[in-house]
Amino acid sequence: MAGSSGSRKILKNWRGRFYLPGNTWALALSATVWNIGGAMINPYQSIYFSGLGANSVFIGFLLGVNSAVTALMQLVGGYVADAWGRRKVIVIFSFLSAGSAFVFIFVSEPALLMIPIVIGAISGIYGPAFNATLTDSMEPELRARGLVSFTLVTSLPSIFFPYVGGTLMQTLGTLEGLRIAFFFSGLLGVIGVSYRALTLKETYVGLRGKEKKRIRRLVSDFFTDNLFVLRNATDGAKKLLIYAVLASVGTAMTVPYTSIYLVNIANLPPQFYGLLTNVAGLISVLLLLPAARIIERVGLTKSAVYASLSIPVNQLIFVRAKGTDDFVTWTAIGGASGALLGPSLTALQANLSPQEMRGRIMAMFSVFSLITAVPAQIVGGYLFQTLGPLSPFIASTPIFVLATLILIRIKEPGPRPIEKS
Repeated sequence: MAGSSGSRKILKNWRGRFYLPGNTWALALSATVWNIGGAMINPYQSIYFSGLGANSVFIGFLLGVNSAVTALMQLVGGYVADAWGRRKVIVIFSFLSAGSAFVFIFVSEPALLMIPIVIGAISGIYGPAFNATLTDSMEPELRARGLVSFTLVTSLPSIFFPYVGGTLMQTLGTLEGLRIAFFFSGLLGVIGVSYRALTLKETYVGLRGKEKKRIRRLVSDFFTDNLFVLRNATDGAKKLLIYAVLASVGTAMTVPYTSIYLVNIANLPPQFYGLLTNVAGLISVLLLLPAARIIERVGLTKSAVYASLSIPVNQLIFVRAKGTDDFVTWTAIGGASGALLGPSLTALQANLSPQEMRGRIMAMFSVFSLITAVPAQIVGGYLFQTLGPLSPFIASTPIFVLATLILIRIKEPGPRPIEKS
């Protein structure tokens, strides 16, 4: 009896920390299925490009094109999400994004990679609507917990699938193995998005009447409207935007070349690199619920600062890594940092944004980060090829330090009333 009572108490406490209200389940379950396929291919995408004959500079150019097109689409997407509502744009462009994975299968030379990359970037128009729908459905004071719960549900089933992708690549070869991974990514994406289309409900109907007519002048108006939103954003939102831009520069210089360095230069077997990715995902997921408690106790800003401080330290560990133990340490710190940083930053973005502007303001974070990522990705590829494979990681470290200094200056947003659509 005592054991049964203890089990019920543990289950009750777990449920108390878990928060995914109503409409968020449609987004969570569809993303869960889709992420399983994506986890098989995402860690190895740059290796696939390299296997087709692309050098690091051209890989940086391809990713720069992706960032530039996605930035434009996110800007339009934020405007559309606040003007026309969220659901329709999410459903239509989710299907386009899932379908782009199939195109990679038929690419036979580097130049043709531009086709699926541009298709995938165009589909990014639904991103602001997705983020706004997710946060619309949560009470402001519980958003950090809700975002942690969302990440837990969507990440846990896919944790070990990077290892599957690495195994395919190691047993069938880089190109053939990853083409199979792209197929499963597209298939599971279509299945997940189909469930999303059937179950997702609208959370914000957009503008009406006279304002609705004005929205039809989308091409001529949305730049002016977004500039108005940017000028009228809170001081905290503007500082958070600066942080996001700086962090994006550091990330764009390094992430595309991490897998190439580890597999092609450090000579880690693809399966082992997949295992490292699994470890990072597992640590991140296991720490999500404790991270939610930390965020609620110390606040959103302090939580983001603590996590951000670990990033430059982790870059130095990567640069000085001499063996397996060092790479495992780098992986563990990265997973722990991600568990705390992601939910706190997203909750900060939402809490600093009024609902009627949330789609556009949250789009700003993506847009400016993507725009600055364009030259950073190209510069990272150039440094990788000319000054040595570790040079992008060294150059990014002071940028992450500067970003953290900006983050420290953001004041915690005060409590907001519960929002109702």
